Amino acid sequence: MNLNISKRQKIVVSSILITIGLLSTQLVNFNLRFHFIAGLGILAYALSLWALWEGINLTKAIILMILPTFFAVAVASFYFLLPVRWLTRLPVALFFGLLFYLLLLSQNVFNVAAIRTIPLYRAASTAAFLFTLLSAFFIYNVIYAFNLLFIWNGILVGLISFPLILQVIWSIRMEDNLNLGVVLQSFILSLMLGELAYVFSFWPMPTTIWSLALSSSMYIILGLTTQVLRGRESKRVVWEYLGIGAAVLVISFLATSWTG
Repeated sequence: MNLNISKRQKIVVSSILITIGLLSTQLVNFNLRFHFIAGLGILAYALSLWALWEGINLTKAIILMILPTFFAVAVASFYFLLPVRWLTRLPVALFFGLLFYLLLLSQNVFNVAAIRTIPLYRAASTAAFLFTLLSAFFIYNVIYAFNLLFIWNGILVGLISFPLILQVIWSIRMEDNLNLGVVLQSFILSLMLGELAYVFSFWPMPTTIWSLALSSSMYIILGLTTQVLRGRESKRVVWEYLGIGAAVLVISFLATSWTG
């Protein structure tokens, strides 16, 4: 697993390989692209595990790999919605490679911070939270684009949200074993998002606004929860999150065509 290269070099190599993998999804038959997306998710997990192998235990091998895997799958799924032009897709792929590199760096901070306290933990937490919201936005966008029955929107959003929320809540304490409290908290929050997806399915929003409303809901619900778990809750924090929620609600109303 070592291959006599540093962890930073492993992260660079992993980012390059996963970017090539993303580009390869555009070179296959459309009917095989979903297989390639699944393969890209497996590749993202394997490369992330290889890059962060030092100091990894069983819990971290599962939790820390959630975000890189979901981010790769989310971008690859959203990639098909872009215009079929290399002039558009090549810069997006390169930007994805840079983001994946930064994502692995933040996950490496969690890997090390679980053993000893390091000053980069807060920056890594912020970065991971943003990547979580970005992954959720892309996946929600793809789910709504399939025009599924409202009940499936709720189920899929709940299922997708659970692991994304789980890794954020775990990162607060970073315990060696995944305790039942973290799992229950993640389940309740993902259930709330699934119910919101169910309700929003009756709202004639454009696809982008639908996913924006849901990812903003995740930001508010998960953000408030993490602030409470860290003991940083206050009236100012609550009003800030509620203000963002109100702004997104207004945007959703203005962007909705109620006349069809």
